[in-house]
Amino acid sequence: MKSMLGMCFNWKVLAFLGIVGAAVVVIAPGAALAVVPLLLLAACPLSMVVMMLAMRGMHGGKDNGEKVSGQSQPELQERLAQLAEEQRQVEAQLAAEPAERAAQGVPAEAKR
Repeated sequence: MKSMLGMCFNWKVLAFLGIVGAAVVVIAPGAALAVVPLLLLAACPLSMVVMMLAMRGMHGGKDNGEKVSGQSQPELQERLAQLAEEQRQVEAQLAAEPAERAAQGVPAEAKR
């Protein structure tokens, strides 16, 4: 049961709600019967909000792709030229592969 409660409730939220509940009991004892049940009901939704905010902060607003905004136009063009050269090299290797296999006597069906 402890693990089930640990998954829903954030200890910081529970501590805060406990302090608020204690303050209500001390400051306005007559309102405690109305406020404490509301605090208990608010514990789970408030914990979820805190956890969502914490998870959003873990990502730091970073994109999954590479950042290119900090690069100048010539740097981007140079990177594009490098990638085009790499693509040509890979295509040349792929074109040469069947010829190499034929020279070694490997049948075409045994490629993979």
